[in-house]
Amino acid sequence: MGQQATFRLRGTVNGTIRPEIYGQFLSRRRWVADEGLHHPAHPDADGSGLRRTVLAAVEQLGASVVRWPGGCTGTSYDWRRGVGPAEQRERTTDWHFGYDVGNGFGTAEFVAFCRRIGAEPQLNLTTGTGSLREALAWVEYCNGAGDSEWANLRRSHGHEEPFDVRYWQIGNEEWGSWELGQVGPQENAVRCREWAKAIKRLDPSLKVLAVGCYEPKQAVDWNLALLREAWEHIDFLTLHTYWPFDPNADGGDYERVLSGPYRTEAAIEAIQGLVDLVAREKPGTPKPMLAFTEWNCADETRFEMSPQWRPADTRYRTVDALAVASFLNVMQRRCASVGLANFAQTINVVGALVVTDEQVVHETVYWPLWLQRHHSGSVSLAGDVGCGTVTGETLERRPVEIPAIDVSASADPGGSTVWLSVVNRDRRSAVRLVVDLGRLLATNVVRIHQVHTDDPLDRNTLADPGRVVARSDEVKLDEDVAVELPASSYTIIELTTTSPVMS
Repeated sequence: MGQQATFRLRGTVNGTIRPEIYGQFLSRRRWVADEGLHHPAHPDADGSGLRRTVLAAVEQLGASVVRWPGGCTGTSYDWRRGVGPAEQRERTTDWHFGYDVGNGFGTAEFVAFCRRIGAEPQLNLTTGTGSLREALAWVEYCNGAGDSEWANLRRSHGHEEPFDVRYWQIGNEEWGSWELGQVGPQENAVRCREWAKAIKRLDPSLKVLAVGCYEPKQAVDWNLALLREAWEHIDFLTLHTYWPFDPNADGGDYERVLSGPYRTEAAIEAIQGLVDLVAREKPGTPKPMLAFTEWNCADETRFEMSPQWRPADTRYRTVDALAVASFLNVMQRRCASVGLANFAQTINVVGALVVTDEQVVHETVYWPLWLQRHHSGSVSLAGDVGCGTVTGETLERRPVEIPAIDVSASADPGGSTVWLSVVNRDRRSAVRLVVDLGRLLATNVVRIHQVHTDDPLDRNTLADPGRVVARSDEVKLDEDVAVELPASSYTIIELTTTSPVMS
Protein backbone atom coordinates (compact mmCIF):
# COMPACT_ATOMS: atom_id res chain seq x y z
CA MET A 1 0.00 0.00 0.00
CA GLY A 2 1.28 3.46 -0.88
CA GLN A 3 2.02 6.37 1.42
CA GLN A 4 -0.11 9.49 1.90
CA ALA A 5 1.00 13.12 1.78
CA THR A 6 -0.77 16.46 1.95
CA PHE A 7 -0.32 19.86 0.35
CA ARG A 8 -2.17 22.91 1.65
CA LEU A 9 -2.25 26.35 0.05
CA ARG A 10 -1.69 29.13 2.59
CA GLY A 11 -3.56 31.79 0.65
CA THR A 12 -0.42 33.92 0.23
CA VAL A 13 2.21 34.23 -2.50
CA ASN A 14 5.99 33.86 -2.56
CA GLY A 15 6.35 36.37 -5.40
CA THR A 16 6.51 36.65 -9.17
CA ILE A 17 8.27 33.88 -11.08
CA ARG A 18 10.49 35.59 -13.62
CA PRO A 19 10.45 33.95 -17.06
CA GLU A 20 14.22 34.41 -17.16
CA ILE A 21 14.64 31.34 -14.91
CA TYR A 22 13.75 29.23 -17.95
CA GLY A 23 16.97 30.05 -19.77
CA GLN A 24 19.43 27.89 -21.69
CA PHE A 25 23.20 27.81 -22.20
CA LEU A 26 25.15 27.10 -25.38
CA SER A 27 28.94 27.04 -25.31
CA ARG A 28 30.92 27.75 -28.47
CA ARG A 29 32.71 24.41 -28.25
CA ARG A 30 32.47 21.76 -30.93
CA TRP A 31 29.32 19.60 -30.89
CA VAL A 32 27.36 22.25 -28.99
CA ALA A 33 26.90 25.51 -30.89
CA ASP A 34 29.59 24.54 -33.41
CA GLU A 35 28.50 21.43 -35.39
CA GLY A 36 25.65 20.77 -32.99
CA LEU A 37 23.21 23.59 -33.63
CA HIS A 38 25.17 25.38 -36.35
CA HIS A 39 26.39 23.02 -39.08
CA PRO A 40 26.08 24.59 -42.55
CA ALA A 41 27.46 21.49 -44.31
CA HIS A 42 24.80 19.21 -42.84
CA PRO A 43 21.95 18.21 -45.21
CA ASP A 44 19.43 19.30 -42.55
CA ALA A 45 20.85 22.84 -42.36
CA ASP A 46 18.70 25.82 -43.30
CA GLY A 47 19.90 29.00 -45.01
CA SER A 48 21.37 30.23 -41.71
CA GLY A 49 23.40 27.07 -41.21
CA LEU A 50 21.19 25.84 -38.35
CA ARG A 51 20.02 22.23 -38.34
CA ARG A 52 16.24 22.35 -38.70
CA THR A 53 15.45 19.41 -36.43
CA VAL A 54 17.76 20.73 -33.70
CA LEU A 55 16.28 24.21 -33.95
CA ALA A 56 12.75 22.82 -33.66
CA ALA A 57 13.60 20.83 -30.52
CA VAL A 58 15.33 23.81 -28.92
CA GLU A 59 12.50 26.16 -29.84
CA GLN A 60 9.97 23.93 -28.07
CA LEU A 61 11.79 24.49 -24.77
CA GLY A 62 10.65 28.12 -24.87
CA ALA A 63 13.94 29.51 -23.58
CA SER A 64 13.58 33.05 -22.29
CA VAL A 65 17.29 33.86 -22.38
CA VAL A 66 20.32 32.03 -23.82
CA ARG A 67 23.90 32.35 -22.58
CA TRP A 68 26.86 32.11 -24.97
CA PRO A 69 29.83 31.61 -25.72
CA GLY A 70 30.82 30.11 -22.34
CA GLY A 71 31.45 28.82 -19.77
CA CYS A 72 35.05 27.80 -19.64
CA THR A 73 35.19 28.13 -23.42
CA GLY A 74 34.29 31.80 -23.03
CA THR A 75 37.25 32.83 -20.89
CA SER A 76 39.54 32.84 -23.93
CA TYR A 77 37.01 33.84 -26.60
CA ASP A 78 37.99 36.68 -28.94
CA TRP A 79 34.68 38.02 -30.23
CA ARG A 80 36.42 39.78 -33.13
CA ARG A 81 37.19 36.38 -34.70
CA GLY A 82 33.46 35.70 -34.97
CA VAL A 83 32.21 38.76 -36.86
CA GLY A 84 32.25 39.77 -40.51
CA PRO A 85 31.94 37.48 -43.54
CA ALA A 86 31.73 33.89 -42.29
CA GLU A 87 33.90 32.54 -45.09
CA GLN A 88 36.75 34.77 -43.90
CA ARG A 89 36.70 33.57 -40.28
CA GLU A 90 39.54 31.21 -39.50
CA ARG A 91 39.40 28.36 -37.01
CA THR A 92 41.09 29.17 -33.72
CA THR A 93 42.32 27.31 -30.65
CA ASP A 94 40.18 27.14 -27.55
CA TRP A 95 42.88 28.03 -25.05
CA HIS A 96 40.98 26.52 -22.14
CA PHE A 97 40.48 23.04 -23.61
CA GLY A 98 43.34 23.09 -26.10
CA TYR A 99 41.54 22.06 -29.28
CA ASP A 100 40.52 23.97 -32.38
CA VAL A 101 37.06 25.42 -32.86
CA GLY A 102 35.22 27.12 -35.69
CA ASN A 103 34.02 30.72 -35.66
CA GLY A 104 31.18 30.44 -38.17
CA PHE A 105 28.66 30.81 -35.35
CA GLY A 106 29.57 34.24 -34.04
CA THR A 107 27.85 37.22 -32.48
CA ALA A 108 25.42 38.01 -35.31
CA GLU A 109 24.50 34.36 -35.80
CA PHE A 110 23.92 33.86 -32.07
CA VAL A 111 21.72 36.95 -31.77
CA ALA A 112 19.72 35.92 -34.86
CA PHE A 113 19.23 32.44 -33.39
CA CYS A 114 17.94 33.93 -30.13
CA ARG A 115 15.48 36.17 -31.96
CA ARG A 116 14.20 33.19 -33.97
CA ILE A 117 13.34 31.23 -30.82
CA GLY A 118 12.01 34.26 -28.93
CA ALA A 119 14.86 34.42 -26.40
CA GLU A 120 17.02 37.27 -25.15
CA PRO A 121 20.75 36.90 -25.89
CA GLN A 122 23.08 36.81 -22.88
CA LEU A 123 26.71 37.40 -23.80
CA ASN A 124 29.60 36.33 -21.58
CA LEU A 125 32.51 38.74 -21.54
CA THR A 126 36.06 37.38 -21.73
CA THR A 127 38.00 38.02 -18.53
CA GLY A 128 40.56 35.22 -18.79
CA THR A 129 42.54 36.49 -21.79
CA GLY A 130 40.55 39.63 -22.60
CA SER A 131 40.58 43.24 -21.48
CA LEU A 132 38.02 45.84 -20.49
CA ARG A 133 38.72 47.62 -23.77
CA GLU A 134 37.77 44.50 -25.75
CA ALA A 135 34.65 44.02 -23.61
CA LEU A 136 33.41 47.57 -24.14
CA ALA A 137 34.12 47.29 -27.86
CA TRP A 138 31.90 44.20 -27.96
CA VAL A 139 29.09 46.03 -26.15
CA GLU A 140 29.40 48.92 -28.59
CA TYR A 141 29.55 46.59 -31.60
CA CYS A 142 26.29 45.00 -30.48
CA ASN A 143 24.39 48.02 -29.24
CA GLY A 144 26.02 51.15 -30.60
CA ALA A 145 23.66 53.46 -32.49
CA GLY A 146 26.01 56.39 -33.05
CA ASP A 147 28.75 57.21 -35.53
CA SER A 148 31.49 55.25 -33.76
CA GLU A 149 34.19 52.77 -34.74
CA TRP A 150 32.55 49.60 -33.46
CA ALA A 151 28.99 50.50 -34.41
CA ASN A 152 30.22 51.31 -37.90
CA LEU A 153 32.07 47.99 -38.05
CA ARG A 154 28.78 46.21 -37.34
CA ARG A 155 27.11 48.22 -40.09
CA SER A 156 29.89 47.29 -42.49
CA HIS A 157 29.07 43.65 -41.74
CA GLY A 158 25.52 44.18 -42.96
CA HIS A 159 23.75 44.90 -39.66
CA GLU A 160 22.49 48.47 -39.75
CA GLU A 161 20.35 48.25 -36.62
CA PRO A 162 21.85 47.55 -33.18
CA PHE A 163 21.46 44.02 -31.79
CA ASP A 164 20.17 45.41 -28.48
CA VAL A 165 21.79 42.77 -26.26
CA ARG A 166 20.56 43.44 -22.71
CA TYR A 167 22.34 40.79 -20.61
CA TRP A 168 26.12 40.83 -20.10
CA GLN A 169 27.99 38.47 -17.78
CA ILE A 170 31.48 39.35 -16.58
CA GLY A 171 33.67 36.25 -16.63
CA ASN A 172 33.21 32.65 -15.53
CA GLU A 173 34.26 30.78 -12.37
CA GLU A 174 37.39 32.86 -11.75
CA TRP A 175 37.49 31.47 -8.22
CA GLY A 176 38.42 28.05 -9.66
CA SER A 177 41.97 26.80 -10.25
CA TRP A 178 40.94 25.31 -13.61
CA GLU A 179 39.91 28.65 -15.04
CA LEU A 180 42.07 30.91 -17.19
CA GLY A 181 42.35 34.17 -15.27
CA GLN A 182 41.84 32.79 -11.76
CA VAL A 183 41.98 35.60 -9.20
CA GLY A 184 41.34 36.10 -5.51
CA PRO A 185 38.14 37.53 -4.01
CA GLN A 186 39.25 41.15 -3.70
CA GLU A 187 40.96 41.33 -7.08
CA ASN A 188 37.85 39.90 -8.71
CA ALA A 189 35.61 42.31 -6.82
CA VAL A 190 37.55 45.38 -7.93
CA ARG A 191 37.76 44.19 -11.54
CA CYS A 192 34.04 43.45 -11.61
CA ARG A 193 33.25 46.87 -10.16
CA GLU A 194 35.24 48.63 -12.86
CA TRP A 195 33.93 46.51 -15.73
CA ALA A 196 30.32 46.84 -14.57
CA LYS A 197 30.70 50.56 -14.00
CA ALA A 198 32.04 51.04 -17.52
CA ILE A 199 29.25 48.95 -19.08
CA LYS A 200 26.61 50.94 -17.23
CA ARG A 201 28.15 54.18 -18.49
CA LEU A 202 27.57 52.98 -22.03
CA ASP A 203 23.96 52.16 -21.15
CA PRO A 204 22.59 52.21 -17.57
CA SER A 205 19.68 49.99 -18.60
CA LEU A 206 21.91 46.99 -19.43
CA LYS A 207 21.74 44.03 -17.05
CA VAL A 208 25.14 43.08 -15.64
CA LEU A 209 25.80 39.64 -14.17
CA ALA A 210 28.75 39.25 -11.79
CA VAL A 211 30.39 35.90 -11.07
CA GLY A 212 29.60 34.72 -7.57
CA CYS A 213 30.83 31.57 -5.89
CA TYR A 214 28.82 28.54 -4.76
CA GLU A 215 31.70 26.47 -3.37
CA PRO A 216 31.30 26.23 0.44
CA LYS A 217 34.92 26.95 1.36
CA GLN A 218 35.11 30.13 -0.73
CA ALA A 219 31.54 31.41 -0.98
CA VAL A 220 31.47 33.77 2.01
CA ASP A 221 34.74 35.62 1.31
CA TRP A 222 34.20 35.75 -2.46
CA ASN A 223 30.59 36.87 -2.45
CA LEU A 224 30.93 39.42 0.36
CA ALA A 225 33.92 41.07 -1.33
CA LEU A 226 32.10 41.21 -4.65
CA LEU A 227 28.84 42.53 -3.23
CA ARG A 228 30.53 45.23 -1.18
CA GLU A 229 32.65 46.49 -4.08
CA ALA A 230 30.30 46.21 -7.06
CA TRP A 231 26.83 46.44 -5.47
CA GLU A 232 25.70 49.64 -7.17
CA HIS A 233 26.73 48.44 -10.64
CA ILE A 234 25.47 44.85 -10.88
CA ASP A 235 22.03 43.31 -11.32
CA PHE A 236 22.75 39.63 -10.69
CA LEU A 237 25.14 37.52 -8.62
CA THR A 238 25.74 34.34 -10.62
CA LEU A 239 26.14 30.84 -9.20
CA HIS A 240 26.81 27.42 -10.74
CA THR A 241 25.56 24.13 -9.35
CA TYR A 242 25.92 20.61 -10.70
CA TRP A 243 24.78 17.40 -8.98
CA PRO A 244 27.16 14.58 -9.90
CA PHE A 245 25.91 11.18 -10.94
CA ASP A 246 27.90 8.03 -11.53
CA PRO A 247 26.90 6.16 -14.70
CA ASN A 248 28.63 3.06 -13.35
CA ALA A 249 26.92 3.04 -9.94
CA ASP A 250 23.91 0.98 -11.08
CA GLY A 251 21.55 3.22 -9.13
CA GLY A 252 23.75 3.59 -6.07
CA ASP A 253 23.81 7.33 -6.69
CA TYR A 254 20.00 7.73 -6.62
CA GLU A 255 19.90 9.42 -3.21
CA ARG A 256 22.86 11.65 -4.00
CA VAL A 257 21.32 12.95 -7.22
CA LEU A 258 17.92 13.72 -5.70
CA SER A 259 19.57 15.42 -2.71
CA GLY A 260 21.32 17.92 -4.99
CA PRO A 261 18.46 20.41 -5.43
CA TYR A 262 17.61 20.09 -1.72
CA ARG A 263 21.17 21.12 -0.81
CA THR A 264 21.10 23.92 -3.37
CA GLU A 265 17.92 25.36 -1.86
CA ALA A 266 19.72 25.58 1.49
CA ALA A 267 22.63 27.31 -0.25
CA ILE A 268 20.23 29.85 -1.79
CA GLU A 269 19.06 30.76 1.70
CA ALA A 270 22.64 31.16 2.90
CA ILE A 271 23.82 33.27 -0.04
CA GLN A 272 20.66 35.37 0.08
CA GLY A 273 21.63 36.01 3.70
CA LEU A 274 24.91 37.52 2.47
CA VAL A 275 22.99 39.72 0.02
CA ASP A 276 20.67 40.86 2.80
CA LEU A 277 23.66 41.59 5.05
CA VAL A 278 25.28 43.87 2.49
CA ALA A 279 21.89 45.46 1.74
CA ARG A 280 21.88 46.80 5.30
CA GLU A 281 25.22 48.44 4.53
CA LYS A 282 23.83 49.95 1.29
CA PRO A 283 20.46 51.45 2.28
CA GLY A 284 18.24 52.80 -0.46
CA THR A 285 19.82 50.75 -3.28
CA PRO A 286 18.26 47.76 -5.07
CA LYS A 287 19.49 44.27 -4.25
CA PRO A 288 21.13 42.14 -6.93
CA MET A 289 19.22 38.94 -7.58
CA LEU A 290 20.75 35.49 -7.76
CA ALA A 291 21.25 33.88 -11.17
CA PHE A 292 22.14 30.23 -11.74
CA THR A 293 23.92 30.62 -15.05
CA GLU A 294 24.88 26.92 -15.06
CA TRP A 295 22.90 24.14 -13.42
CA ASN A 296 22.16 20.48 -14.09
CA CYS A 297 23.06 16.92 -13.17
CA ALA A 298 26.52 16.05 -14.49
CA ASP A 299 28.38 12.82 -15.17
CA GLU A 300 31.16 12.79 -12.59
CA THR A 301 33.47 10.92 -14.98
CA ARG A 302 33.56 14.13 -17.10
CA PHE A 303 34.04 11.97 -20.18
CA GLU A 304 32.95 14.72 -22.57
CA MET A 305 35.91 16.94 -21.66
CA SER A 306 38.29 14.87 -23.79
CA PRO A 307 39.23 16.43 -27.16
CA GLN A 308 38.55 13.04 -28.75
CA TRP A 309 34.97 12.89 -27.45
CA ARG A 310 32.09 12.66 -29.91
CA PRO A 311 28.36 12.52 -29.10
CA ALA A 312 27.46 8.85 -29.39
CA ASP A 313 24.61 8.13 -26.97
CA THR A 314 22.53 9.48 -24.11
CA ARG A 315 23.59 9.69 -20.45
CA TYR A 316 20.62 10.87 -18.40
CA ARG A 317 18.16 8.63 -16.57
CA THR A 318 14.67 9.15 -15.16
CA VAL A 319 16.14 9.95 -11.73
CA ASP A 320 18.14 12.81 -13.27
CA ALA A 321 14.95 14.22 -14.76
CA LEU A 322 13.43 14.20 -11.26
CA ALA A 323 16.38 16.23 -9.95
CA VAL A 324 15.98 18.77 -12.76
CA ALA A 325 12.26 19.04 -11.96
CA SER A 326 13.06 19.56 -8.27
CA PHE A 327 15.40 22.44 -9.00
CA LEU A 328 12.81 24.11 -11.21
CA ASN A 329 10.50 23.82 -8.19
CA VAL A 330 13.19 25.38 -6.00
CA MET A 331 13.62 28.35 -8.31
CA GLN A 332 9.87 28.90 -8.48
CA ARG A 333 9.54 28.83 -4.68
CA ARG A 334 12.62 31.03 -4.25
CA CYS A 335 11.48 33.52 -6.87
CA ALA A 336 12.12 36.41 -4.50
CA SER A 337 15.83 35.51 -4.67
CA VAL A 338 16.41 33.80 -8.04
CA GLY A 339 15.75 35.96 -11.08
CA LEU A 340 17.57 34.21 -13.95
CA ALA A 341 18.94 30.77 -14.80
CA ASN A 342 20.58 28.96 -17.70
CA PHE A 343 20.22 25.19 -17.92
CA ALA A 344 23.64 23.81 -18.84
CA GLN A 345 23.62 22.91 -21.57
CA THR A 346 21.11 22.69 -24.37
CA ILE A 347 23.04 20.36 -26.70
CA ASN A 348 25.33 17.34 -26.23
CA VAL A 349 27.72 18.38 -23.43
CA VAL A 350 25.61 17.82 -20.28
CA GLY A 351 22.82 18.59 -22.74
CA ALA A 352 19.06 18.30 -22.88
CA LEU A 353 19.48 17.05 -26.45
CA VAL A 354 21.85 14.51 -27.96
CA VAL A 355 22.68 15.55 -31.51
CA THR A 356 24.56 13.20 -33.82
CA ASP A 357 24.90 13.39 -37.59
CA GLU A 358 21.84 11.18 -37.97
CA GLN A 359 19.62 11.89 -34.96
CA VAL A 360 18.27 14.39 -32.45
CA VAL A 361 17.29 12.61 -29.23
CA HIS A 362 15.57 14.14 -26.22
CA GLU A 363 17.39 13.30 -23.00
CA THR A 364 15.17 12.53 -20.00
CA VAL A 365 16.06 15.94 -18.51
CA TYR A 366 14.49 17.68 -21.52
CA TRP A 367 10.99 16.81 -20.38
CA PRO A 368 10.75 18.62 -17.02
CA LEU A 369 12.22 21.70 -18.71
CA TRP A 370 9.53 21.50 -21.36
CA LEU A 371 6.71 20.75 -18.92
CA GLN A 372 7.54 23.54 -16.49
CA ARG A 373 7.81 26.10 -19.26
CA HIS A 374 4.40 25.25 -20.69
CA HIS A 375 2.49 24.23 -17.56
CA SER A 376 3.35 26.75 -14.85
CA GLY A 377 1.96 30.07 -13.71
CA SER A 378 3.74 33.39 -13.27
CA VAL A 379 3.13 33.69 -9.51
CA SER A 380 4.45 31.29 -6.88
CA LEU A 381 1.81 30.27 -4.33
CA ALA A 382 2.91 29.58 -0.77
CA GLY A 383 1.98 26.18 0.62
CA ASP A 384 2.82 23.52 3.19
CA VAL A 385 3.72 19.90 2.52
CA GLY A 386 3.06 17.09 4.95
CA CYS A 387 4.91 13.92 4.02
CA GLY A 388 7.36 11.27 5.09
CA THR A 389 11.08 11.34 4.44
CA VAL A 390 13.60 9.46 2.35
CA THR A 391 17.31 9.11 2.94
CA GLY A 392 19.46 11.51 0.95
CA GLU A 393 23.12 12.51 1.02
CA THR A 394 24.98 15.57 2.26
CA LEU A 395 27.75 17.18 0.22
CA GLU A 396 30.18 15.02 2.21
CA ARG A 397 28.07 11.97 1.24
CA ARG A 398 26.71 11.39 4.71
CA PRO A 399 23.10 10.21 5.04
CA VAL A 400 20.43 12.83 5.74
CA GLU A 401 16.64 12.68 5.83
CA ILE A 402 14.89 14.83 3.20
CA PRO A 403 11.18 15.23 2.35
CA ALA A 404 9.83 12.48 0.11
CA ILE A 405 7.59 14.95 -1.73
CA ASP A 406 8.74 18.22 -3.32
CA VAL A 407 6.02 20.68 -4.43
CA SER A 408 5.85 24.04 -6.17
CA ALA A 409 2.45 25.69 -6.67
CA SER A 410 1.82 28.46 -9.18
CA ALA A 411 -0.97 30.41 -10.87
CA ASP A 412 -1.53 33.38 -13.15
CA PRO A 413 -3.11 36.64 -11.91
CA GLY A 414 -6.80 36.58 -12.76
CA GLY A 415 -6.62 32.96 -13.89
CA SER A 416 -8.55 29.95 -12.68
CA THR A 417 -5.81 27.33 -12.86
CA VAL A 418 -3.49 26.08 -10.13
CA TRP A 419 -0.43 24.15 -11.27
CA LEU A 420 1.21 21.83 -8.74
CA SER A 421 4.66 20.63 -9.78
CA VAL A 422 5.37 17.53 -7.70
CA VAL A 423 8.36 15.19 -7.42
CA ASN A 424 7.98 11.91 -5.56
CA ARG A 425 11.51 11.10 -4.43
CA ASP A 426 10.50 7.80 -2.85
CA ARG A 427 12.10 5.03 -4.87
CA ARG A 428 9.82 2.27 -3.60
CA SER A 429 6.42 3.72 -2.70
CA ALA A 430 3.67 5.44 -4.59
CA VAL A 431 2.15 8.38 -2.71
CA ARG A 432 -1.44 9.57 -2.58
CA LEU A 433 -1.25 13.37 -2.49
CA VAL A 434 -4.27 15.08 -0.94
CA VAL A 435 -4.56 18.76 -1.89
CA ASP A 436 -6.23 21.43 0.24
CA LEU A 437 -6.93 24.54 -1.86
CA GLY A 438 -8.26 26.55 1.08
CA ARG A 439 -11.09 28.86 -0.02
CA LEU A 440 -10.85 27.61 -3.62
CA LEU A 441 -12.97 24.85 -5.11
CA ALA A 442 -11.71 22.66 -7.95
CA THR A 443 -13.70 21.08 -10.74
CA ASN A 444 -13.74 17.29 -10.75
CA VAL A 445 -11.51 16.92 -13.81
CA VAL A 446 -7.75 17.23 -13.37
CA ARG A 447 -5.14 17.38 -16.12
CA ILE A 448 -2.02 15.32 -15.35
CA HIS A 449 1.38 15.74 -17.03
CA GLN A 450 3.92 13.15 -15.94
CA VAL A 451 7.43 11.77 -16.39
CA HIS A 452 7.71 8.26 -14.96
CA THR A 453 9.12 4.84 -15.77
CA ASP A 454 9.06 1.66 -13.71
CA ASP A 455 12.85 1.77 -13.38
CA PRO A 456 14.32 5.16 -12.33
CA LEU A 457 17.51 4.21 -14.19
CA ASP A 458 15.71 4.04 -17.54
CA ARG A 459 17.06 6.35 -20.20
CA ASN A 460 16.37 7.19 -23.79
CA THR A 461 18.88 5.83 -26.28
CA LEU A 462 19.61 6.28 -29.95
CA ALA A 463 17.96 2.91 -30.53
CA ASP A 464 15.00 3.63 -28.22
CA PRO A 465 14.58 7.43 -28.09
CA GLY A 466 11.01 7.38 -26.74
CA ARG A 467 11.36 5.28 -23.62
CA VAL A 468 11.21 8.25 -21.21
CA VAL A 469 8.83 11.00 -22.30
CA ALA A 470 6.23 13.34 -20.83
CA ARG A 471 2.69 11.99 -20.99
CA SER A 472 -0.58 13.81 -20.37
CA ASP A 473 -3.97 12.53 -19.26
CA GLU A 474 -7.21 13.59 -17.58
CA VAL A 475 -8.33 12.19 -14.24
CA LYS A 476 -11.76 12.48 -12.66
CA LEU A 477 -11.77 13.19 -8.92
CA ASP A 478 -14.05 11.84 -6.25
CA GLU A 479 -14.87 14.08 -3.28
CA ASP A 480 -11.24 14.77 -2.34
CA VAL A 481 -8.67 16.50 -4.49
CA ALA A 482 -6.26 13.58 -4.41
CA VAL A 483 -3.81 12.27 -7.00
CA GLU A 484 -1.75 9.09 -7.02
CA LEU A 485 1.96 9.74 -7.59
CA PRO A 486 3.98 6.71 -8.73
CA ALA A 487 7.30 5.96 -7.07
CA SER A 488 10.19 7.95 -8.57
CA SER A 489 7.95 10.23 -10.61
CA TYR A 490 7.49 13.82 -11.68
CA THR A 491 3.94 15.10 -12.06
CA ILE A 492 2.34 18.43 -12.89
CA ILE A 493 -1.23 18.52 -11.56
CA GLU A 494 -3.33 21.09 -13.41
CA LEU A 495 -6.39 22.04 -11.35
CA THR A 496 -9.19 24.24 -12.67
CA THR A 497 -10.89 26.31 -9.97
CA THR A 498 -14.46 27.61 -9.93
CA SER A 499 -13.28 31.15 -9.11
CA PRO A 500 -10.11 33.16 -9.80
CA VAL A 501 -7.12 31.89 -7.83
CA MET A 502 -5.98 35.39 -6.87
CA SER A 503 -8.92 37.71 -6.43
